[in-house]
Amino acid sequence: MLADVLEADYLVIGAGAMGVAFADEVLAQDKSAQIIMVDRRSRAGGHWNDAYSYVKLHQPAAFYGVRSEDLGPGGSALVSGTEVLAYYERVIEKLKASGRLRFFPLCEWTGNSSFRSLVGHQDDCQVKVRRKLVDATYMKVEVPSIRPPAYGVADGVALIPPNAIPRLVNPPSGYVVIGAGKTGIDAVLFLLDQGVDPDAIEWIMPNDAWLLDRARLSPGKIAEGLSQMKAFAEARTVDDLFRSLEAHGGVLRIDDNVWPTKYRCATVDMNELRQLRRVKKIIRMGRVRCLEPESIILEAGKVPTNAKKLHIDCSADGLAKRSVRPVFEGNLITLQSLAMCQQVFSASVIAYVESRYSDDEIMNGLCQVVPHPEFPKDFIACSVATNQNTERWLRAFPRWLVGNRLSILHHDRLWALVIAGIRMRKFMGPSNENLQRLMEEECSAA
Repeated sequence: MLADVLEADYLVIGAGAMGVAFADEVLAQDKSAQIIMVDRRSRAGGHWNDAYSYVKLHQPAAFYGVRSEDLGPGGSALVSGTEVLAYYERVIEKLKASGRLRFFPLCEWTGNSSFRSLVGHQDDCQVKVRRKLVDATYMKVEVPSIRPPAYGVADGVALIPPNAIPRLVNPPSGYVVIGAGKTGIDAVLFLLDQGVDPDAIEWIMPNDAWLLDRARLSPGKIAEGLSQMKAFAEARTVDDLFRSLEAHGGVLRIDDNVWPTKYRCATVDMNELRQLRRVKKIIRMGRVRCLEPESIILEAGKVPTNAKKLHIDCSADGLAKRSVRPVFEGNLITLQSLAMCQQVFSASVIAYVESRYSDDEIMNGLCQVVPHPEFPKDFIACSVATNQNTERWLRAFPRWLVGNRLSILHHDRLWALVIAGIRMRKFMGPSNENLQRLMEEECSAA
């Protein structure tokens, strides 16, 4: 039963990864803070609730979740989606047990400071927000199972989301995987793991993308990661930069004969890359326009299909590019990424800044937004912005930064951090200057 009027310091809209990371850090920094959290889903975890059963975390568990609690065995472990959801259940229960967080699942924010139940018939519940409203839904993470495909589907065409693959009872004559992002990669790997013949898989790949070598993201590898700064400082063009990064093992591609035109932070290890390369029937004719009973209409032509083939929609834009907003706007906080493809860490930084500062101009100066990249040129802009934010944080709150398990700096030994610091001082200036030049050249050529 919802009360007519509730009261809290913060009203957090969204109990996904960023919202929970923010709440965890605020409650850790301010022992008097009280939070009300609202989410449309029945439990915390955001898009993990909608994902396919075989989904795994694509980054080390050491960097994911909330600052106050380790996820799984930590380290480089890639925990399952089931483990992630159980983790968020534990975190929410722990925060609720503090008496300072109230969680309202299956509720929808209706604007201003009110929300309503999605299952009951109560009137809207009003919230007196003493400090700020926190929008933890702005990033709008989507998975195929919660939205219809963005193309036409004729009657009689067999099309399923990736969630439905494990429920199949009769194998089709072949599979057509639509989409080549993280979800498409996962679907192809799952089919291969189940013993599906690679020749029975057709993979519609609208764009090839650069992939991150997950080994370079392992905890304790900061010195290796910073080795790319030399490439940043010396690259003559964007393509030259990626050639250098590829030569040193920082980025990978599925086909050595196709130059990637996208970069979305997807990660693979070398074994997964070898598996993906077993699939030879790759269709590079742009996006799907329509699925018809006997043909697939694409932007650059059509290919045959038939009723015996199963089409798997993996085309949802999981992290679509959003327009940048100031993180702090008076009584509103909009959670966004402050480090390239590190959303939960970013949310913890925002919460720390909120707890320690009071001037919006200073706070936004410490929280410059780093939009999710889409193209190789975005990798440059995001790298510059991430480097600049990191420099600011190291000056403003180095102890907290190194002590935060969500930060890559937390997992290295002291000697490695010293080496990294020396390398940063040597290459940070030249690399940022050169990357800025490359950005300007890209803009003028556009």
